[in-house]
Amino acid sequence: MRISHQYKFIFFANPKTASSSVRQFLNPYTDVHPVLNYLKRTSENPFYPHITPQETKLIFESFDWDFNSYNKFVFVRNPWARLVSLYEHIKRSDSCDLSFQEWLYTIEPYGKGGGGEDFQCWRKYGAYSIEHYIKDEEGSILVDKVIRMEDIQKELRPFLAAMGLPGVRNASLNHSNKRKANQHYTKYYNEATKAHVAEQYRYDIVNYGYTFSGSGRNWFSRFF
Repeated sequence: MRISHQYKFIFFANPKTASSSVRQFLNPYTDVHPVLNYLKRTSENPFYPHITPQETKLIFESFDWDFNSYNKFVFVRNPWARLVSLYEHIKRSDSCDLSFQEWLYTIEPYGKGGGGEDFQCWRKYGAYSIEHYIKDEEGSILVDKVIRMEDIQKELRPFLAAMGLPGVRNASLNHSNKRKANQHYTKYYNEATKAHVAEQYRYDIVNYGYTFSGSGRNWFSRFF
């Protein structure tokens, strides 16, 4: 995440949606950086990289900061592609002996999400649907804008420029933390698992216009 008191924005780093790249992009405009590790949170800085809007709102209230006065935004990604990216990340970071198709039936788009230990928030929230990441327990949406990851290059700069961030239209948005894909994400699926994701992530698919094959080439098309 990134917080700017000067420009009044909060960026939520939804896992596996190019959040590393956008966090670097926003560093020059940021007043509050999260701790790098969930376990190193302090009372002075309780923010961590993949904190949810609901958690952030509670912290803002404890600091007597006006959460509603900030422009809050986050990214969403094609769920079929995103889950492949998360699975490959888990395989690299943790011991995971399950095949992708086996693993897919162990996760949820809410609650335990992608599983793992409590401190592995990237893994837990990486499997959340955008609906469950951005809503509170009453179902209220806690962000002002959701941008499709696939549209970052054309939508992010104008959005930030409208908030008054200087020089943002000409700033370079580089793709960090990228990994070359061994094969296209569609190759991981059969008809059953494709339908399973369509059912579990219906909110993302319906509200943000995703299809199994994606929406054409984009900045991230060659990478997880």
